[in-house]
Amino acid sequence: MEILKAENLRAYYLLDIGGELKSVRAVDGVDITIKENEIYGIAGESGCGKSTLIKTLYGMVEPPLNVIEGRVYYKINGELKDIFSLNGELGKIRWKYISYIPQGSMSVLNPVARIIDSFWDFIGSHEDISDRVRWKKHIEDYLTLLGLPTKILDAYPHQLSGGMRQRVTIALATVLTPKIIVADEPSTALDVVAQRAVIQLLKDIQKNLKNTIILVTHDMGVHASISDRIAIMYAGKIVEEAPTEVIFESPKHPYTKYLIGALPKIGDKSYKISAPGAPPSLLNPPKGCRFHPRCSYATEECREFVPRLVDIDTNHRVACFLYSKERE
Repeated sequence: MEILKAENLRAYYLLDIGGELKSVRAVDGVDITIKENEIYGIAGESGCGKSTLIKTLYGMVEPPLNVIEGRVYYKINGELKDIFSLNGELGKIRWKYISYIPQGSMSVLNPVARIIDSFWDFIGSHEDISDRVRWKKHIEDYLTLLGLPTKILDAYPHQLSGGMRQRVTIALATVLTPKIIVADEPSTALDVVAQRAVIQLLKDIQKNLKNTIILVTHDMGVHASISDRIAIMYAGKIVEEAPTEVIFESPKHPYTKYLIGALPKIGDKSYKISAPGAPPSLLNPPKGCRFHPRCSYATEECREFVPRLVDIDTNHRVACFLYSKERE
């Protein structure tokens, strides 16, 4: 059952460059439906619009970012509600209904406050915490459930490792048991051991809370270990979406094939070929399919028209003229 939905979502950065208004088309016509109790992954090269997409899904839209067109719906009390029409109510449902895990823990944690104070700030903005004894017991029980030592509550952020700070950030974002968790590159800049701990923590939370996680990362290995479905994003558009095993075993879009084909495999010493060229500028994306300048299958149709994202199999959508002639 769907819990979040975006329809024809276009979110642009409107910039004044040399006195002329320019549009960076970071999210340009995205349609997705995310289900309850799943981990939905969003993958793609740096600069393809992944982080902008989830910020928009979260409702974190501030200039120069603007929603030009489209809608984002949350399912609240059994009813789909357009988040851009909620106005002041959006702040009330954050952290309790939907929470956000940023790339860096220090953008959340106060460097001169103990960890317990960060928990008081988060919880106190939504709940009555006058009974501190009861709430501290709740925080300690939650940390124990997540496998985190309760002694970290008395520590300052600088006294914790980067991996532990990120796990604390995840605990903060989920302590009020939100139905949706939006995670933006949660394991970035961490070593392999810390990455594994963070990813395992997310999996444990999803298993315990039965909530929905929207996970952005360019690391396909992370997606392979945690995501139920993956959307492949290129130059502001979703070009393929399918269950994780389908993406890895039978990718269809030429760009997805390059992504999967470039992954290292144990014992495989063959030369890996990545997509030729470089991603286009989102200030001035190419006409037609945005991947056509790098695609060996490109035809005149690809250069002139934009392929529509269509179903080619059960739970498998692709935007490519190799599989459908439907145009946007």
